[in-house]
Amino acid sequence: MPLFNNISLSPGASLENALKKLDPQFKSFRILKKSLDARKKSKIMYIYTVETFASVSPPPLEKILLDKFPSDKKPMTTIIGAGPAGLFAALRLVERGLPCRILERGKPILERMRDISRHWKKGQLNPDSNVCFGEGGAGTFSDGKLITRIKSEHIDYVMQRFVDFGSPEEILYLANPHVGSNQIRKVISRLSDLLQEKGCSIEYETRAEEFHMHGNQLTAVTSHKGEKFESDHWILASGHSAHDVYHRLIAANILCESKSFAMGFRIEHPQEFITKAQYGKLYNHPDIPTANYKISCHDKKSDLGVYSFCMCPGGYVLASSAQAGHMVVNGMSNYNHGSPFANSGLVITIDKDKWLGNDPLKALEFQSKIEQKAFATGQDVGATIQVPAQTPENFMRGIRGDIGRSSCPSGVISANLQDIYPKELTEAYVKALENFERKIPGFLTNNALLHAVESRTSSPIRVPRDKENLESPSCMNLYPCGEGAGYAGGITSAAVDGIRCAEAIFAKEFAKL
Repeated sequence: MPLFNNISLSPGASLENALKKLDPQFKSFRILKKSLDARKKSKIMYIYTVETFASVSPPPLEKILLDKFPSDKKPMTTIIGAGPAGLFAALRLVERGLPCRILERGKPILERMRDISRHWKKGQLNPDSNVCFGEGGAGTFSDGKLITRIKSEHIDYVMQRFVDFGSPEEILYLANPHVGSNQIRKVISRLSDLLQEKGCSIEYETRAEEFHMHGNQLTAVTSHKGEKFESDHWILASGHSAHDVYHRLIAANILCESKSFAMGFRIEHPQEFITKAQYGKLYNHPDIPTANYKISCHDKKSDLGVYSFCMCPGGYVLASSAQAGHMVVNGMSNYNHGSPFANSGLVITIDKDKWLGNDPLKALEFQSKIEQKAFATGQDVGATIQVPAQTPENFMRGIRGDIGRSSCPSGVISANLQDIYPKELTEAYVKALENFERKIPGFLTNNALLHAVESRTSSPIRVPRDKENLESPSCMNLYPCGEGAGYAGGITSAAVDGIRCAEAIFAKEFAKL
C-alpha cells in the first residue's frame, strides 16, 4: 500500500492522473487527507495524502470491535441531554451492552424545527425547544462543523459513524469537514432511531428539575413534570446554555466553578466579497469551495484578544435565544453554502479572573446581563422580532445609522450597539475592527453588518471532574460531559467526550466483576 504525502494540485487538476505518474500499477486509491492552501492567491493548491492499492477497489476500513459487558446484572446509566455528547455516550453504552436512557428537555428534530420557525417569524419562544435545546443540541443549527483541535483515538470512530448515518464520505479526509445544518439533522435523527431500536429510551420534553443526593451519590432526578428517575450512573450533557441546570446543580451542592469564555457580535458580509478577498482572480473557480476566513488580533496594552468564531460561509445569522428577554445570535449554513452572505462571530475573551471571579452564579449573571442589554437595545428602537444590528463604521463612531440587508430570518433593526458591553471591552473591539480592516481591506465597509450579541460560544461554567475516572469530586456517580460541563468545544469534541464518559462507566463496572 504505497503512501504519497503532499501531492500538490491546482484546482481542477486530476488526482488520478497525478497518481498514475507516481504509481503506474495502481488500480484504486483512498484519500487520507485533503486541504486547500490559499495563502498565495496566485498559487492556490490542493494538498493530498493518498494511499494506492493493487486491488480494483480499496480494502474496507477496519471496524472497531468492542467487548460487551459480560454480566447479566447490568447497571443503568441516565444521560441528561440529547446533544452530540449525550447521543454518542448512549451509542457507546449500547455498543458495550449496557442499558441507558436519555432525558431531553426539548423535542424531536421535526417538532423542534416548527418551534424554531415560530420563534424566528412570530417571536414565540419555547424555552425548552429552540436553537439551543432539543434533539441534537445547539450544533444542529450551525454549520455542522466537524473540525476539532483535540487529539483522540475516538475521532476516526465519530467521523465514520457520521458517515454511517448519512454524512458524505469526504468528511473522513477533508481538513475542514462539515455536513451543514440540513444534513446534520438527518444524521441526528437516524442516530436517535438506532438508539431506540437498541433499547435506549429517549424521554423527550423531560427537563431535569431537581437532583436528589444521598451522601456523595446522585440517586435520582425529578423532571419538571414530577417524574422521578433513578439510576446507577449519570452523564450530565445538558449543553452550554442550560442556566437553570447549573442553578439546580449548585442547589444540590454539586461543585461548579466559573471559567473564561468569549462574547461579542456576529458580523456578516456578502459572500462574494469574502471569496474575492480570499481567492483573488480564482474567486469563481468551480473547483474551489466557498471561501471562509480566520482572523484574530491581540491588544498588548489592554491584554485583550478578539478573534473570529464559527465562521459560516454561505450562511445565515439566526436569533438563538433560549430565555425570554434575552437576545442571542448564532450562525448557520447548509451543506451547499448557498446563501449570498458569509457570517462569523467576532468575539472577545471574558477572562475569568478579571470579570467573573470563582463564583459560578456571577458568570451566569454576567452573560445574562449582556443578553438582556442586547434585547433592550432592540426594544428601545421598536424591535418586535428583529435582531439589533449596526454597520461596523457606525459602531466605531457610536451612531445608529442606516443598515443594509441581512440573512437573518427574523429581520434586523438599526440600533446603537456601543453600550451593550463594558467600555473596556467595547474599546478593544473597536481596535480589533481597525486591525481587521488592515488585514482584509473592505472588512468594515463592504456592506458589513454587526448583529447583537454572539454570547453562547461556550459555557461560562465548568463542572469539575477527575482527570482519570471523569467523575465529579462532589458526586461520585456523576460524569460531567461535553460543552455544558466545560469539556468540549464543538460537535466532534463533544461526541468524543460522550464516548469517554461511557467508557469510564464501562471500565468502572468491569473492574467490579
